[in-house]
Amino acid sequence: MTRPRHPSTLLAAALGALALGAGASAAQVQTTTAPAAESFTFTGHGWGHGVGLSQYGARGRALAGWDAARILRHYYQGTALTLIKRRNVRVLLSAARASAAVWSPTPWRAVGARPNGRTVTRLKAGAAYVLRILPDGRLALDQGATRTAIFTGAVRLQARGAEGWVAWGPRQPESARRYRGGLRAVPSAGAFDLVNVVSLEDYLRGVVPREMPASWGDDALAALVAQAVAARSYALATLKPTANYDLYDDDRSQVYGGVSAEDPRSTRAVLSTRGTVLTYDGAVITAFFFSTSGGRTEDVQNVFRSAPRPYLVSVPDPFDRISPYHEWPDPPTFSAARLGTLLGLDGPVTDVTIVRRGVSPRVLEARVTTRSGRKTTLSGTSMRSALGLRDTWFAVTANAAAATGAR
Repeated sequence: MTRPRHPSTLLAAALGALALGAGASAAQVQTTTAPAAESFTFTGHGWGHGVGLSQYGARGRALAGWDAARILRHYYQGTALTLIKRRNVRVLLSAARASAAVWSPTPWRAVGARPNGRTVTRLKAGAAYVLRILPDGRLALDQGATRTAIFTGAVRLQARGAEGWVAWGPRQPESARRYRGGLRAVPSAGAFDLVNVVSLEDYLRGVVPREMPASWGDDALAALVAQAVAARSYALATLKPTANYDLYDDDRSQVYGGVSAEDPRSTRAVLSTRGTVLTYDGAVITAFFFSTSGGRTEDVQNVFRSAPRPYLVSVPDPFDRISPYHEWPDPPTFSAARLGTLLGLDGPVTDVTIVRRGVSPRVLEARVTTRSGRKTTLSGTSMRSALGLRDTWFAVTANAAAATGAR
């Protein structure tokens, strides 16, 4: 079965520094001192940042008969389902481009101001054009050797009809880069940003199957429906209204594949919840989600640089046990020297002590000692990033003799 995308990388730039929570009790402190430790094994649970909806947990609940509303209430405590008005979003597809090839199989048009005063330029169905930036900062649209138009500012390439789409590519249009709505080129600093202006619902048609396997709609449709509502809420809560775009097309926002990513099962989940979002005290929530909880989710303030949020608190997640990563099947082992190198320390590691855990209990803070006697305090998030761990819910075992398979 296809593994769901792991939004552990979602907002990776925001995970650089861990907001440490309250001090742990003595029972939570784990010491792994061993004589002449040669390697360290990391056993663990889960895959992702641990906040909000666990995708495998949602699947397990759906298989157990839970509906989407009940699933969402569990992972986002105290929230309400609310309908919003239809709206468009602007998704950045490519930044600082000098040119882009564009194409549509149906009649389409370019909408943007031209020196002659025209604002609408009709384009031929099935004809490929090249959009390029000129030395003076204006945009030109060429068909082969023929210049079709010059634009004095931003231009939007608009498909016709509700099911129309425009394809683009760096050198020639690509079937994997087809997008509903329109492609907007925005000049900036001698180049242009290429942005997909699309309805929120059409955007989600290209997001949900990239964030959760569409095949889950065959036997656990409620999980896919819950994912659609969470993705819609997350998108609206993270818009960038003052920029040239609202959202990225990758895991800095949500992974968006346009038309080529769409699947009838995930489209059904999106359209059946059209306009439905999660709110708390009347505001749309930042509905974080991730792959596998390992058995319990985490308080948001223990993972992201964030104040506590009453709808993003740790909850039990026993249904997550169906995930192949509920407990790591292949705990990594690192040699003492390699561990020191990966963590950016001054030499081989001799001891790893977990000194602070969250509620789940994901690692918030660990103290690492090297052969020189130097002790360094690291966040669980920084260790996860440096070592390529699936999650921050881990324990560390020091091995006195060299372990086979040590990295």
